[in-house]
Amino acid sequence: MKFIGIMKNLSRNLKYRRDKKDEEDCVNLVDSSDENIHISSRLFQRIPYLIILRYMILIPLVMYLLIILTPIKHLQSFVPMEMKTSKNFLLVVAHPDDECLFFSPTIVGLVSRGKIGHILVFSKGNSLGLGPIREKELNGSCQKLNIDLSRCFSLNLTDLQDDPHRWWPKGNISEIVDQFIKRFNIDLLITFDRGGISGHVNHKSVAIGIEYYLENFDQTPRTYRLTTVASLFEYSSILDLVRTLIKFIPRLIRSFFSTILPFLFSSPNDQRALFVSSPFGYYQGLKAFHQHRSQMLWYRHIYTTFSRHMFINDLTKVSRN
Repeated sequence: MKFIGIMKNLSRNLKYRRDKKDEEDCVNLVDSSDENIHISSRLFQRIPYLIILRYMILIPLVMYLLIILTPIKHLQSFVPMEMKTSKNFLLVVAHPDDECLFFSPTIVGLVSRGKIGHILVFSKGNSLGLGPIREKELNGSCQKLNIDLSRCFSLNLTDLQDDPHRWWPKGNISEIVDQFIKRFNIDLLITFDRGGISGHVNHKSVAIGIEYYLENFDQTPRTYRLTTVASLFEYSSILDLVRTLIKFIPRLIRSFFSTILPFLFSSPNDQRALFVSSPFGYYQGLKAFHQHRSQMLWYRHIYTTFSRHMFINDLTKVSRN
């Protein structure tokens, strides 16, 4: 009987160990399966991100090359006919260096089309006592942008001094602009919009002063203002070209149909304009900024590297009320 009991215990122990081993094998199999599923899910999550990132860079780059390397940049969808027929343009800004940090694609684009450029800067940038230095720097910048020094002006008026906390009187701005427009037979005026690009109060003052001029003077030239964008887009360089071109899609479609069916469709209107600098145009704007040595601070180098306004200028026409 004792022998039979020992055999039963031995059989029971063997069965217990076999069942336990089967359980461990099942657990290991489940763990291994879970780990493989986790790795696969991580891989599948990573692949879409890589694809999205690739196309976020590739698509704007292809669009950029298409614009700068083909005649598409001359389409009326991008450059309105009234810009093409203009002869003298006047850029109105607030401080020395505004002309190259914000408007270099427009200046380079218009000058390359044979337009005669004029730059009016409402202050010498004397907030830190550097007015005389910055005036000379502005002259160097104008030369790099192919603007003759006889058509490059910076003012030094008591009520129009560089001050980030002071609004400039719009009446004074409008009167001065009118004088320069009549003096140089200006037929195209370009300036800031109400956002002022960087949000500087003096930039916004110039925009409001130009609006006041358009409302209160007769025979004003065609006027366009540069579009302010959010900081995320401001520092996205040419990647912002996709978002910018979306606004021009209706104009491109209309331009296409007006070309093949001119008796049914008219050309795009003159409400928008787009200038995109090539690498050479960007370098020209960069050289112009390097003339402003007193302003070459570390954050300005970040700006000139990543700012979309060093490559892209989209402008909207200011309509008279």
